[in-house]
Amino acid sequence: MPVVQDIRKMARSGCGIAEISRETGVSEPTVRKYIRKDDFSLKVPGLA
Repeated sequence: MPVVQDIRKMARSGCGIAEISRETGVSEPTVRKYIRKDDFSLKVPGLA
């Protein structure tokens, strides 16, 4: 999870997707996904 936290921190500070991708070594689509997603906990299907 530290990489996700770094990505979110960089995004909050105004870094662009491409820059974050270069700095972290994570692909641009994955960077976008990490920035958009709020909850990374696993959800068990069928449970409310």
